[in-house]
Parts: sequence; structure tokens; C-alpha cells
Amino acid sequence: MNFIVDSSGSLNDKDPQNWDIALQFVANVIRQFTIGPNNVQVAFVLFSHVATVEWGLTQYQDSVSLLNAILSVRYVGSTTNLNDALYLTRTQVFAPGRGTRPNAVKVTIILTDGEDNVPVEGTPLTVANATLCKREGIRLIAIGVSDEVDLARLLQIVSSRTDYHAVDDFDALTSVITQLQPQQICFPNPLPPTTPPPGPGTQHY
Repeated sequence: MNFIVDSSGSLNDKDPQNWDIALQFVANVIRQFTIGPNNVQVAFVLFSHVATVEWGLTQYQDSVSLLNAILSVRYVGSTTNLNDALYLTRTQVFAPGRGTRPNAVKVTIILTDGEDNVPVEGTPLTVANATLCKREGIRLIAIGVSDEVDLARLLQIVSSRTDYHAVDDFDALTSVITQLQPQQICFPNPLPPTTPPPGPGTQHY
């Protein structure tokens, strides 16, 4: 499992507590899983003006050290480079030899509160990198916080419409935790909907 977490300036501009709430949300999702080399492994990709792999799948092999690491992730506070975060997810986090295991489900959970804007707002690179992730069997789930996200764009990024979760603000993230339990996560990519909702000019993956 991999988390891609937005650390752009808009988070704490809205409320200086939002970053801590975001990290606590990730920690609360993780607490539902059994962590270990033969169970669930968790990586973390942080993105703002650049994206970085804070740690890979094999770095933390127990829940205590993993939770401590999550709650200590730095806040950056700049722009929103989801494009590079998705690229690193495919080329580093889930690359061969980096901790991926045969028959293990590859899942990435994206948490963001705005529209990505690096290198430019609306860049096609982000959707292209998401498509490459999905082609390599990585299931993409997204949580959009506030009405400042681009819903149509995030629906292009996620693996299926049911893999998108919307909340009004960071305090409402607790409502999503029960939808990210092991029984919802630890199974192969869902099939795409047989009748995708209409949308002129919109591609569904």
C-alpha cells in the first residue's frame, strides 16, 4: 500500500491544524491493517512543489515504527505536484525489487485538497501518469477534500468511480476511514463500470 499525500500551501492556509489532521487520518487508516513483511507494507509519497518518496514499502515492518513515521512527516506548503507523485509511485515505490511481492495487491491512496498545478494547471501529464500506474496494476483511490478539487480530473485519475471519496473539510476525513478497511482494499483492482456516466470529452479509465 502506498499513500500519496498533498502537502501544498492551501492545507494550512485554510486551518493551521489541517496537516496534523491529514497525518492522523493516514495513521487511523493504517491502524486497521496488520503491518509486517508477510502482511501489509506501506510506502509514503509526499508532494508539494516537488514529490518525494519519504519511505518505501520495506522500510517500516511494524505498526509502531510506521505510525511514528507517519505522524512525523514534514509539512512543505507550496504548489501541488501530483504529476511527479504518480510518476514516483510507478517507477520507484512499486518498481521491481523495491518490496513488491507476487500476488500482493498494489494500492495507492491519494489525499488532496486542490487541483494539481505542476508544471502547469491542468497538465495532461498527471492523467497520463495515473493511466500508466493503472496499466501496471496499481489501484488508485483518491480522497478529495473541499470543493476546490477538480472532480472530473480526479475521476479520470482513480481506478473506478467508487474509488473516489469526497469530504467537505479535513475534519470530515473520519467518515472515510470505514470505507478504507482491509476488506475494501485488499483485493484486486475493481472492474471498470460497464456503463460509465456520460460526460462529453471525458475519458474514463
